[in-house]
Amino acid sequence: MAYMFIVEGRLDELYGLEQIDLVSFLIASACHDYDHDGFNNAYHINAMTNRAIRYHDEAVQENYHAAESLTVLLRPDNNFLENHEKDDIKMFRKRMVGFILATDMAKHMEDLTAFKNKCEIKGINKQENNGPLFIDNSDDTKRFASQQ
Repeated sequence: MAYMFIVEGRLDELYGLEQIDLVSFLIASACHDYDHDGFNNAYHINAMTNRAIRYHDEAVQENYHAAESLTVLLRPDNNFLENHEKDDIKMFRKRMVGFILATDMAKHMEDLTAFKNKCEIKGINKQENNGPLFIDNSDDTKRFASQQ
């Protein structure tokens, strides 16, 4: 689905996404439920599991999936980013974690409201606009673009 958003939705073209954004988006989509234990955040919080304690009851599963995925991806025997600049690796990590944390449904309404407000401020509506929603290259724009 992420690939379809990129290709059919022209995310790179419409939102000025760079290769590091696209790679982190694709990998985050593959890792967003990595090592899922079958329980939801509420269960972990109510049961006070080690996972909930580790992540202070905030986006417990999403934080876990992001951290565990990066642990595997950045192992010396696995690190496909080892030949990249330190800043690129940091950006990949920031984007990937952001994309995975964005899958926390507890924040969905907050994100959706912020997205709608941004559209309203820019005078964007479904009936009149088929082009890019945003011109800027901010982290928020890239996160919103990948969630839609």
